[in-house]
Amino acid sequence: MSLETAKDLVEKFNNGNYGDEIEPYFNDLMNFFKFIKKYGLLDELELGEIPTREFDDEHFSFLAENGVVSNMDYDNMPEQFKNNFLLYGLENNYEDTMVGITNDLITDVDIRPDGFYLHLRDREELEILFCGGRRDEGARGVAKIILSEDGLGHDWYFDNSVHPHLEDYDSDFFSELSEEQGTEGYFRIRAEDLNGLVSDENAFNELCKNDLDELGSNLRSLYWQSENSAYEDELYELVYNGLDEYFEGRISDVPREVIKTDGSKITRYDSYIKIRNFQSIIETFLENNKGGYWNDSHLEYYGSLTELMVTMINNDDIECIDFRVPDYPDWNRTTKNINELFYDYI
Repeated sequence: MSLETAKDLVEKFNNGNYGDEIEPYFNDLMNFFKFIKKYGLLDELELGEIPTREFDDEHFSFLAENGVVSNMDYDNMPEQFKNNFLLYGLENNYEDTMVGITNDLITDVDIRPDGFYLHLRDREELEILFCGGRRDEGARGVAKIILSEDGLGHDWYFDNSVHPHLEDYDSDFFSELSEEQGTEGYFRIRAEDLNGLVSDENAFNELCKNDLDELGSNLRSLYWQSENSAYEDELYELVYNGLDEYFEGRISDVPREVIKTDGSKITRYDSYIKIRNFQSIIETFLENNKGGYWNDSHLEYYGSLTELMVTMINNDDIECIDFRVPDYPDWNRTTKNINELFYDYI
């Protein structure tokens, strides 16, 4: 075959006639590529006409190694080969490819010397990575509350000291206690007062008779507070231990000075969390979407890492974060809290 024949084949290929006029003579795509290379015409091939049913990593590597894609960038790469292009770049030109991905495709990820960081719109953005239904049940429902600005919050307040009125007591023990504490008209029972109280039988009996209900109320408050704290601590651990599958550490808030239109300055905070294995997430998506024509086959369709990860979860490429929500607080945590808080209440 002559150069003119090779040029004629390139023209036929570029006109979309590979299957009818080229494949019957070369049997497979690689043989055709190698033939065209002999005549120095590889870079004249229209990549968009390459049949994806035959195209694989070997073909792409052959074209790349022979300079066909060296002068091309992601934007002018045919849709069906964009993901191959990025995978090849990650293997052969990692740093530049990652800069391109984070600058132009997944734009809420920052590159730092120690790794990749997700710039969060808000903390609640991460809740969509947890398993759960539309009713905010299960792990997602708990994560939504934990990651919210207010967290679990506290809608109660416990008065953690006993302070009966002095006028209701006859024992000198209580009047001396009030004088010592400088609490005119009332007194408090503190941890250091317990030994003296128990040793004074009259004072102890009088206190139990007059304020047993108040002591009982404080004991109940101690138990409720210990139980609530135990349950909250467990839920926080479940959420952040779950996030540890894809991220490292806790969310950090970085201050940023903003100059308003009137010239005044205010401080705003940007939330970040370190990504555990950003490259693995990206490569998994690219591998599973090689040859894709549709918009959602490409990174730029998502723009956000969390949106990308949700799609990958829905496609079973990665798993949502899940845990069993406990029905009751852990008893060991509760008893530990009771022991630590006991003297604050009694």
